[in-house]
Amino acid sequence: MARLLVAAVLLAPAVGAYARPRRNGNEYGFKDHQPTHAGVVRRERRAGVPLSPAQVQRNKGAVQKLDRQLLHEEAVSPPGGPDRQIPPIQ
Repeated sequence: MARLLVAAVLLAPAVGAYARPRRNGNEYGFKDHQPTHAGVVRRERRAGVPLSPAQVQRNKGAVQKLDRQLLHEEAVSPPGGPDRQIPPIQ
């Protein structure tokens, strides 16, 4: 009887570990509970919360940087140039 009780006590934590979902970082039950920046911005946009002036400036800077990169790529390798030929459809 004592051996059965000892075995039950030793196996109880192992059985309980499989009953509950494991926690890995900010995930619990295979769901992410830590908000991401993109998720927060998306929910704020849906709720009608305006962007801060600093965020508006960062967004403008990012768009201008992308615009400069695209213009540079166009100058270095214009559309229809030898390295940008569109292969024929077969």
